[in-house]
Amino acid sequence: MELKIQVTPEVLNVVSRLDHFRGVWAAGTLIPPDRLTRLKEATRIRSVAASSRMSGVRVTDTEVAGLLRGDAPPVREGKEVLGYAEALDRPFPSDGPLVTPEEIRKLHAVLLGVKENPESPSAWRTEVLHLEAFDAEGRAIGRIFQTLPPRLIAEKMDDLSTWLEFELRSGEHHALLVIASFMLAFLAISPFSRGNGRMGRLLGVHLLRRAGYGYVSYASLESVMEEMRDAYHDAFDAAETRIWAGEADLSPWIRFFLESMDRHRERVDAKIDLERRSLDLTPLQRAILDAVREHGTVAASLLMAATGANRNTLKDNLRRLVERGLIERLGERRGSIYRLSSGDPAARPRDPAAARPGVLETVPDS
Repeated sequence: MELKIQVTPEVLNVVSRLDHFRGVWAAGTLIPPDRLTRLKEATRIRSVAASSRMSGVRVTDTEVAGLLRGDAPPVREGKEVLGYAEALDRPFPSDGPLVTPEEIRKLHAVLLGVKENPESPSAWRTEVLHLEAFDAEGRAIGRIFQTLPPRLIAEKMDDLSTWLEFELRSGEHHALLVIASFMLAFLAISPFSRGNGRMGRLLGVHLLRRAGYGYVSYASLESVMEEMRDAYHDAFDAAETRIWAGEADLSPWIRFFLESMDRHRERVDAKIDLERRSLDLTPLQRAILDAVREHGTVAASLLMAATGANRNTLKDNLRRLVERGLIERLGERRGSIYRLSSGDPAARPRDPAAARPGVLETVPDS
């Protein structure tokens, strides 16, 4: 297998920023462990929800939070939503130090929520798969992406796994560029009958953790990609052409991947800054901030239920948090809703339930 990775000054600049931040993170954040745990839990919810929506599953962050707690009514594809969370938590690789095709097939079975025998690996697909892109409203936009014929899948997955391990160990190319190229090739193969988009994003996160980018667990990379879905499609379309002939230009996808990582870095940095500024909050104010972080944009009624505070006490503490610039108030009086301060790049108004972000699947990836 030959994947030609081109390194430009622009690429080197972004890689340098990401590696600098990795070093700062490794030196310590001075944030109490319990707060980091809450950040990680909130990120897990957002990652599961965003990646599921990118694959056509209509689910909100709040619904995912309820599913993970076990106190929400069933939703369509709920088993696979929970499967993504379990696959995200699973050590990878789980059996030895190498990423093998068998490890990938086992992880895919977990992702699909296979409970009967979770160690039984998924099978490679045996039928032709056409990947079609959808817009935010779930409408097909007429873009079809090629995938590998079934007869070549086993061979190419073997080659890709071997290439990944060789490149990561040789150090000829930076790990970020190798991981980006691996994700592109995996999506171009799309070795399973469904779940390929989710699997590609999941593998990317696991490989980043393995490469030492531990901060990836404290803001959702999947939600960044969800917001950049048009660029996601464009980069994949441009970079996969002639990939198996060894003549592909990987640059569009690598630029997209690094831009996603750079935006993600900004979000982690903003979240840590928010945590530092909130160290002296009261327990109730912390509970309010955690609820806003978990649910994204919330009304006072939800905050009352989440914290147990009465309306007047909640109103007073919300005002204090707004004055300190930790959260923002949108609307007036009883119609007010609250979200994290816009100083946090992750705080953006959105209605996930009303949108079906772009996917790389012929039908909803269910």
